[in-house]
Amino acid sequence: MISGLATPDVAALAASAEAHVRAGRLLEAQAAYQAALALAPDNLGVTLNLGVIAAMCGDCHGAITRFDAVIAREPHSVVAQYNRALALLSLGQHRDAIEGFSRVCALQPEHYEAHRAVGFLWLAEGNRGRALDHFARTYELRRGDDRSNLAGKSLTHATRDKLLYDAEQFYFLAKRARNGQSFIVRARTYEDVARDFPDGLEELSEQQIGRLGDDYNRPINLRAAAEVVGRAVSERHDRDAILHGFRTNASGGAVFFDELLTPEALDRLQSFLLESTIWHDFSHIGGFVASYLEDGLACPLILQIADEIRSAFPEVLGDHPLSQAWAFKGLTPASAIDVHADDGVVSVNFWVTPAKANLKPGSGGMVVSLVPPPPDWAMSDYAEDRERIGTFLAQSPHDRLKVPYQENRAVLFRSRLFHWSDAPDFAAEYENHRINLTFLYGRYSRSPAR
Repeated sequence: MISGLATPDVAALAASAEAHVRAGRLLEAQAAYQAALALAPDNLGVTLNLGVIAAMCGDCHGAITRFDAVIAREPHSVVAQYNRALALLSLGQHRDAIEGFSRVCALQPEHYEAHRAVGFLWLAEGNRGRALDHFARTYELRRGDDRSNLAGKSLTHATRDKLLYDAEQFYFLAKRARNGQSFIVRARTYEDVARDFPDGLEELSEQQIGRLGDDYNRPINLRAAAEVVGRAVSERHDRDAILHGFRTNASGGAVFFDELLTPEALDRLQSFLLESTIWHDFSHIGGFVASYLEDGLACPLILQIADEIRSAFPEVLGDHPLSQAWAFKGLTPASAIDVHADDGVVSVNFWVTPAKANLKPGSGGMVVSLVPPPPDWAMSDYAEDRERIGTFLAQSPHDRLKVPYQENRAVLFRSRLFHWSDAPDFAAEYENHRINLTFLYGRYSRSPAR
């Protein structure tokens, strides 16, 4: 909330309102701000905070009225412009929201959240070029020369597994780059630092950062991944069968199919994921490194794939634009993702590592529970609710879809269904790390009428 309000009475009411907000008492907070506005009708901070409260209460039209009042007097108010764009987005007025977020980006080029929001909105509109421009900017703000603290500990901390993975990738790149020797030197330095580094997440010392270099966990090497001419996603002559499988009660909203990508797109994607140093997230889930659209994963090919998947299944995805995409890479042969659900409407998961890397054909993929959790079950942090989920799954042990691992195999499923890795066992060499990508379409809401 906005503070710095003028008179003692107004300041006291504002402090009371902020305390109510922290406690979740929005109506009481609104009353306190309205009392403050009665004392100081021209106070822009109070007006803006009333707009924020209105938006939090679901009154987006009322919120926009408040924000407009602020903007009329302070056209360059980034906070008012940004919150107005968020309210427009909540109302489904996407083109107006794009204009609003773009205005914020013009006023404050380092506004990360505005760039991220408008990137997804342009992708929903089918304008991949503009979406890519904004995702490139979020990447720059996280890891480029203009970076601030957005990337947090990932630039100043490490784990032994992360350092050894980076060294492994550098050795791989050394075989393919003109400056191969420099990658070998870098790999050996990372190995030396990893030798005495603890297993868990620890802060790097100044000496260690000095040895690793200022480009630690930054985009040291990026492999170009241009769009494929024609199609990246294969023509689906079995589309009706896939939709039938997804919709039938027997499948419970989950189905899998092969040959998602064309051979050219698959080859290009594999090269991008093997050669690009975009695997910056190493602490979200143990045993994995990960990449996200706003933090290195976005490239022309990825956005083309996401767009074409949505176009391939308009009956399922047409009303649900992409809300996030990520890639996870297992660091050990048995790295597995535990049971969880996604905060979306429909998810598409697919694998790109060659099938020969899977040492146990018939397994190593994923399992999807076909019984959805109750609609009022709020998803929490990945590590929480383990016991509760286990009890829930034990009640229907046979209502599951087991999807064996296969290169270029996709799983289309309702995001709220619990799912998990199916006992991976992959060969250990760098090219054999198990890589899965997930595209999340739409946002789940327990109150669809909002």
